[in-house]
Amino acid sequence: MDFNLLGVIVFVIGMVIFLFGKQFILLRLYFGDRSVFSQLFWGTVISAVGVAILYFNGSLG
Repeated sequence: MDFNLLGVIVFVIGMVIFLFGKQFILLRLYFGDRSVFSQLFWGTVISAVGVAILYFNGSLG
């Protein structure tokens, strides 16, 4: 499998998790769901892994 494609897929999954958690933060806090912060955290971590894969593969910078 091409590592560039893997890096892009991992990055996109992380961004979807991050953006979904950020989009509905007020609604989720209103209903008492405190997992928004963990969702933002994990979205950031997964996106960073995707960027690291792309960086070490030579696709970035």
